[in-house]
Amino acid sequence: MRFASLGLISIAIAATSGTARAQGAALDSAPAAAAASPTTTSTTADASDKPEYGVDLRLREIYLPSSLVGLFVNHAAGGASNTGFGVDFVRRRGTLELQLGFEYEHINLQEGVYVNSGDNVQNGDTVDYILNPAHAGTDFGWFTLEFTFMNHAPINKYLSFRYGGGAGIGFLTGAVKRYDIMCAPGATNDSPSPQCVPQQFGGGGTISPDKSGEVEPAAYDLPSVFPVVNAIIGLQIKPTPKAVINIEGGIRTLPFIGMSAGYFFN
Repeated sequence: MRFASLGLISIAIAATSGTARAQGAALDSAPAAAAASPTTTSTTADASDKPEYGVDLRLREIYLPSSLVGLFVNHAAGGASNTGFGVDFVRRRGTLELQLGFEYEHINLQEGVYVNSGDNVQNGDTVDYILNPAHAGTDFGWFTLEFTFMNHAPINKYLSFRYGGGAGIGFLTGAVKRYDIMCAPGATNDSPSPQCVPQQFGGGGTISPDKSGEVEPAAYDLPSVFPVVNAIIGLQIKPTPKAVINIEGGIRTLPFIGMSAGYFFN
């Protein structure tokens, strides 16, 4: 409306002055100015609303703190810290991203003595001696498929605060194996080593045979599928409009920190 009014004013001034040249210039410039602004605004709006599709590769360090393990046992040898890697297929529109992600990582507990909750080795209860992958002959881990929604609060054109969450499913691979150990005298729940460490590993514990009389390590009976829940915060860096670097942390069933690098193709 502003440019149309300016055009009418220009025409009126030209007619009043009786100058044909000024009248022609006003008529030529008014429609051009009126057309330029809507086109520019429309193009900018269309560009910001247009979906973009991309892919990113990520690395994450997954943590299972010994304090978290301690919520389920009387004594834990330690926690776990393992590196995972994955790929995300991303749809971006404005500040919102929808990710379809695939990821794999090992989750191997520290080898050692674990006293089950409610047990007391001084009363003759046995303990679990969990084996590392080299001794167990198998590597425990999981493969996950998940959907994640991420929103972005721009700080400037290169940096945004990033937050979101999602859910998915995980498929366990490998196994966690352990020996059932009868401890030597002198062991306590707070100090089970070396009395509860198997003799072949330098301790005084005796492996309890299973019902068949075998003394081979046994695998825990774990579900093959489990739910994955995400809660993520971090930063997104844009070196270029199409390239991104994400630095993030949060919960992905277990605590994690990580980073990813991605590119949008359109």
